[in-house]
Amino acid sequence: MAIQISLLVYKGIPVDFSKYRHTALHALYPDGKYDWLHVAGAHPFFKFQRDPENPMSESPIAWIPVCTAPDSVTKAKIILACASTSVRNSNSDRDWNCQNWVGEALTELVKIGCLTKEQRGAAIGKMVETILEAELEDDGVY
Repeated sequence: MAIQISLLVYKGIPVDFSKYRHTALHALYPDGKYDWLHVAGAHPFFKFQRDPENPMSESPIAWIPVCTAPDSVTKAKIILACASTSVRNSNSDRDWNCQNWVGEALTELVKIGCLTKEQRGAAIGKMVETILEAELEDDGVY
């Protein structure tokens, strides 16, 4: 069995608005073990995390299959690509979040041959659709 990569979307906390929906990558390895690869925290304290089990109290609302990695792409290469993906905590990156990180991490996985640009695009498209299904924010305009 080859490594399976999926993209996970969780309901937003404290309210289920699009900007609060958490996203992560999930890697299932041939030995049956797995990793949740994501950034946790909030601006300016985001940090990369690799968790061996679901780091959230709830199950994901969407489990989006991304790819089956070629045999040449190892667990170590996937973890390194994700751990090397930039985490943006500067003042100019206030709108950056885990959703951006997932897109950037998928780009890094394309670079190592884990998936194609087309697979990345399809996964991000499904992620965006799921994020946009969140409740609409009340902007106070009537």
